[in-house]
Amino acid sequence: MTRRLHLDTNALIALSDPSHPLFRQIEQHLQEGWTLGTDAVAWHEFTRGPLLKEDHQRALRILEDRVTPITREIAERAAELFNITGRRRASTADCLIAAACLHNHAAFVTLNRGDFLVFSPHGLKLFPPTK
Repeated sequence: MTRRLHLDTNALIALSDPSHPLFRQIEQHLQEGWTLGTDAVAWHEFTRGPLLKEDHQRALRILEDRVTPITREIAERAAELFNITGRRRASTADCLIAAACLHNHAAFVTLNRGDFLVFSPHGLKLFPPTK
């Protein structure tokens, strides 16, 4: 089982609200020794804001340096995902994010599960898992 959670943009935003149910789930997993990460695409979407300085700083503390760059390998995997999931024009960013998550062998945390279910048959593990 993976011990890393890969955060989508909306999960990074949820970390700004301690009353958000996802905040509490992530906090519990951190206490259990899990690590958090994200990728350059989600980080870009998060930091383009609007964003409070304290929310930016909190995210940096939690993520440390675990922001995966988009490498050639990840870009090629994203292109593969794009092609095998129907070449949906608006899905480029989602393909890059999913490919980075797969590269890190992490469970993917998003509030937009519907947008990412298409990647599940290709190895993406959504968090929390469907019961």
